[in-house]
Amino acid sequence: MKTKILKLAFAISILLNVCLILAILYQALNGCAEIANGRIGVLSKDIEVGYFGSDKTIFTLPKGLVVREASATGADWFEPYRFRIVVTSDTDSIVDYSVSKKEIKDQDSEYYSAEVIARRIKK
Repeated sequence: MKTKILKLAFAISILLNVCLILAILYQALNGCAEIANGRIGVLSKDIEVGYFGSDKTIFTLPKGLVVREASATGADWFEPYRFRIVVTSDTDSIVDYSVSKKEIKDQDSEYYSAEVIARRIKK
């Protein structure tokens, strides 16, 4: 009886180790959404920013704006060249966080596309 329990415990241990290795491998291949402390750079040209799939410009980021690299990694991430802009303020009324999901359902969350000009050219 004692031998059977030991064999069962050993088999469960092996199975759990295999599951752990598979989970770590899956996470490594999936990548991360954003580089935590990416390189700091400066925009080399004006960038027109718009919604994905649209050629309408929402706003323009000026040449010379300081940005931080935030490129995603992994097999499942789109558009590998990302950067982020962090804006700070003492005023809490700059952003309205009470917007409902229904109001922004046509947008891709907080993600925007810098491919507005390329879509205009294709048309």
